[in-house]
Amino acid sequence: MHSAWPFSFVKLIIALSLWYKREAFTQGDPIVIQQEKVLVIDDEEFILHLSRDILEKNNYAITIAQDGRQGISLIEKERFDLILTDIKMPDMDGIDVIRHIRSGNKEIPIIVITGYGTLDTAINALRLGAQGFLLKPFTPADLRNAVAEALEKTRLLSENIRMRALMPLFEVSKEIIGEVDPKRLVRLLVEIARKEAHADSVCLALIDEETGRLDMKECHGLSQSCISAVEDSPGDESLSMVFKEKKPFLFTRETVLSGVLEGARQTDGIASGIFVPLTIRGTVIGILSIMRTSNKLPFTLSDVEFVSVLSGQAAAAIENARLYEKLQQSYLSTIITLSAVVEAKDLYTDKHMKDIAEYSVEIARKLGIADPEIEDIRKGALLHDLGKISVPDHILMKAGKLSDEEIAVIKKHPANGAKMIEPVAPLKSARDIIRHHQECFDGSGYPDGLRGEEIPLGARIVGIADAFGAMTTDRPYRKALTTNEAVGELRKYAGIQFDPDIVQIFISVLREKGIQDTGAEDL
Repeated sequence: MHSAWPFSFVKLIIALSLWYKREAFTQGDPIVIQQEKVLVIDDEEFILHLSRDILEKNNYAITIAQDGRQGISLIEKERFDLILTDIKMPDMDGIDVIRHIRSGNKEIPIIVITGYGTLDTAINALRLGAQGFLLKPFTPADLRNAVAEALEKTRLLSENIRMRALMPLFEVSKEIIGEVDPKRLVRLLVEIARKEAHADSVCLALIDEETGRLDMKECHGLSQSCISAVEDSPGDESLSMVFKEKKPFLFTRETVLSGVLEGARQTDGIASGIFVPLTIRGTVIGILSIMRTSNKLPFTLSDVEFVSVLSGQAAAAIENARLYEKLQQSYLSTIITLSAVVEAKDLYTDKHMKDIAEYSVEIARKLGIADPEIEDIRKGALLHDLGKISVPDHILMKAGKLSDEEIAVIKKHPANGAKMIEPVAPLKSARDIIRHHQECFDGSGYPDGLRGEEIPLGARIVGIADAFGAMTTDRPYRKALTTNEAVGELRKYAGIQFDPDIVQIFISVLREKGIQDTGAEDL
């Protein structure tokens, strides 16, 4: 179980929520604040017209129904914020109306209108889920107070529900911020938005820095026409304010959309939706869209606040992933540059490191190694001979047999290479590969004489790929071996110099690539 949230933290969340509402409603938010809609059901025409006149003067949008069945029909077609219903009506009375409403909607507030003779029935209505009752005859003040009180109670309840709904997002944020792979991140964001907002469809699009167009990165539950409409939305009249004002846009069935968005809404049967800009330091980098097809539970302003909090987390996570990706690309460029330095020093290793990196990655994939570890193996393979920079040219390029002293110098290159990258934190996982790629499976290798599985897996992989690359490349002291000859040497020294299981996997890689003929005999 999660520990309880500290009271000060809860107050902070509430303060941020209130700030959001103030900003949204005082700075030209594109969300239109609609009048609260009230349905009055009564078989007395005088009560209907009196109620409408009183409440319309107090800025409520009033709909009237002359009996219970007409009221139920209206409720099934439209969304109302409050229901006032008489108890005693012909055909379908107020109790039946309440039962019908509560069978499908537990939240909408209901006030019963009753006379003194049916007070017991009114109390029974409260047990069924009505929020209050209004006694006939009532004054305009009685009606206004009853409506205001019921709506205020509902708002307070919604606030409590909303705050409880926001709490999980602060746990979700840990998961979001921890993901630095851009593709996995957008998939995670769409899945979280779909699940937490109870949405039928979700899409996340980012602005292409070169073209300025929205590029759909991940989508769930939308047709291609709707996807295209979202991608074209920066120029759409309905959503232009989302990008200009940098604030969310809420639409329901009653909202009139413009351009291709309206057509897309009809095609996908969308009843309500929220478009929220993703912003970083005041700049819109994309848009998060969530939609529902059911008109029974349309999105509300509370949902807008919820998704706005999520979009803030999403934008920060996207920027974090982008920065991480750029940093990785920068380090990879450094690796390639260092690799090129070694190749330029040793003319006989031209493209040798890149080939070894490719072989090593293929072996790692065959072994089912996770992507982050595969990237470490790639880096280690590219830099495995970095330490040769410290080897004098007359030793590195010597055509004849090396002396014991010269061999001792050569044997220092793995440790020297590992030491050279020691200050570079992102290459930390590649150090052991560089240091131990010359270890032997039987413990006769260098620099530390490790044996078997004591040798890091990445080093065992790179060691085999390195040996094959060296054998199939012309050296100062010999001509290159054929592929079959090199494979024969790998088999011969499997269990001695090389991990026998990885040797078999590497041979299967060579055959799949067509480098070794599957019908050829191994020497």
